[in-house]
Amino acid sequence: MALLSTMSAKPVAAREARWRIDPVASAASFSVRVLLVRKVQGEFHPLQGFVHRDLDTGMADVEVRIDTRGLRMENAGHAEWARSDEFFDSVNHPSIHFQSAPFALDLLRRGGLLSGILTLRGVVGAVQLDLLPSDCARPGFDCPVRVEGDVVRSDFGMGARRYAVSDKVKLSLAIRVQDVSDADAGAAP
Repeated sequence: MALLSTMSAKPVAAREARWRIDPVASAASFSVRVLLVRKVQGEFHPLQGFVHRDLDTGMADVEVRIDTRGLRMENAGHAEWARSDEFFDSVNHPSIHFQSAPFALDLLRRGGLLSGILTLRGVVGAVQLDLLPSDCARPGFDCPVRVEGDVVRSDFGMGARRYAVSDKVKLSLAIRVQDVSDADAGAAP
């Protein structure tokens, strides 16, 4: 009988703090080399997500969603191509999603590798991004948290124009956060 009551008991919810990524003060961008010489870059708007901190362990994780439909580039023709089914395929895959593995908060100050799962064009893959060191007291609040890394585009179904466009795409994020009110604390990210 004791075993049955243990199995039916609800798991204890972890105590957590949650901060919303500020979509106005945060930015996501990409760059890729074309014809081995020229770098083409673009910015995504908006950027959304949350940072969660487990108050019991002190570990944190970040979830970021990037809207590919809001891609802006200096050249409108390049932006149209980057949103097309040859590259980001914004019609069928309107967002890029990154979910980090749990990390110690001091990584925000000292920098280091940030592991996680990237979903791009519906393809899910493990990635490691570089979390750059911060020089402020409260990274994310007092200064942006900067993350960057190379993604192999062919791993995510982006194989078009492989002789003209590099297979490596550099993703860059600059993240600022806001406190989430108690009313929003139960909302799903």
